[in-house]
Amino acid sequence: MREFVIATGRQLILLAPKTNPPSLLADFSRTDISIVDDFLSRQDQEGVLSYLLEPGWAYGAYSSTAPAASRYWFKHFAGYFKETRDVRTAVDIEAELMTAAPTVSRVWSLIKSKLAKGHTLTRCYANGYPNGAEGGLHTDSNAPNHHTFIYYPHFKWDPNYAGETVFFNRDGADIIASIYPRPNRLIAFPGIVPHIARGVARCCPELRMTLMFKTELVR
Repeated sequence: MREFVIATGRQLILLAPKTNPPSLLADFSRTDISIVDDFLSRQDQEGVLSYLLEPGWAYGAYSSTAPAASRYWFKHFAGYFKETRDVRTAVDIEAELMTAAPTVSRVWSLIKSKLAKGHTLTRCYANGYPNGAEGGLHTDSNAPNHHTFIYYPHFKWDPNYAGETVFFNRDGADIIASIYPRPNRLIAFPGIVPHIARGVARCCPELRMTLMFKTELVR
């Protein structure tokens, strides 16, 4: 596992996981998005990809803050299915994930131990975008201590397939980062940062799959 370094001219920018949420007053920047490449071992990556390719996908998911965007495939594993806050504890949610999807639970354990200390899991699910599907600009939360971790499980991904995760500043007026869905890449960001899954090109024969872990920083 290694942190990802972006070269901008002669300057190198290290994007390391951040523990402090951004201020509600400050605008967002690309330093709010953390990237870790080669996150899983090849064996663990194979296990995750094989598990996600199994039957069990449902269709019709969409972001509540971007209802006009395309519907897409999803698998819900654990946690709050919608924004309704029924009584759940972190222990309950982690136990649910372990029971429903042990392979995915091991990924969360690694994230928690390496990058998300002090975080509790609130939801875990996978999304699948077919070619031609268009995402919508949205936020995952309105609370600055809520975070999202996205894992890209594919073995291969061609630049012509598109499907980047694009992040915007607070008012959506400009792009602050465009993250390529590089295989075995993990990204992390505060849930209040606006972002969008760009559409998958029609030449792409794959379902663009992402594995999501939503968390709350409690200490």
